Amino acid sequence: TSYQKMAQPASGFAIVGVSVRVRVNSGKVSFVRIGVTGLSNRAYRATASEKAFEGKASSPADIQAAAALVAQGVDANSDLHASADYRRHLAVVHAARAFRTALSRIV
Repeated sequence: TSYQKMAQPASGFAIVGVSVRVRVNSGKVSFVRIGVTGLSNRAYRATASEKAFEGKASSPADIQAAAALVAQGVDANSDLHASADYRRHLAVVHAARAFRTALSRIV
């Protein structure tokens, strides 16, 4: 499990945060759940990204492909802290980091 966020400097609240829980069996991802906060008006599960990652070998290419889907089809927030495009970018970057960190913690 891993939670990665880009914090707003003054408050510490997440501009965008991504949480990943993953299990691996026989070298393949057998279970994955992804939660995203700060990108839209409410927290949500990135089910398209989950489906893309489940059953994969968790290679760097698999991680990038799944991370790229976390913001797909989301009406992203835009405010004085971050534009919608920047939030989408942060979601993808932090999803990839969360995947890598969660996978590194599996013993």
